[in-house]
Amino acid sequence: MSQTYSDRRRFLISGYRFCLATMFGLSGAAMLPATAYATDALDTYRAQGIIVERFDGFVELRDGSAPSAARALVTEVNAKRRAIYQKRAAEQNVSVDAVGKIFASKIVETAPAGTLFLQPGGGYVKK
Repeated sequence: MSQTYSDRRRFLISGYRFCLATMFGLSGAAMLPATAYATDALDTYRAQGIIVERFDGFVELRDGSAPSAARALVTEVNAKRRAIYQKRAAEQNVSVDAVGKIFASKIVETAPAGTLFLQPGGGYVKK
């Protein structure tokens, strides 16, 4: 399915708006409440490889046999992040996905060493 000119134009305009917002400091991990991207429990699970950061700004369990506390933490963190991404997306008139990806790049910068990051192609990269 090919994109039409207007689809590409709409995409470029929304990207342009988001880039402007980013340039003016209206996005980034600094705007995430600390509990949405880093807690001692989250850092512990990330260091153990139980919870991984995704390329889209959310976290997920690496293994289905993770402890229930890790499962609950993933649900909590993703809910907080989703709320923040939705708010920023509405303020900037861009997609939630675009906001999540920008925040993901900031999370990479602030995550502790040893954190695994799920790439769009499915592989993991360790910080």
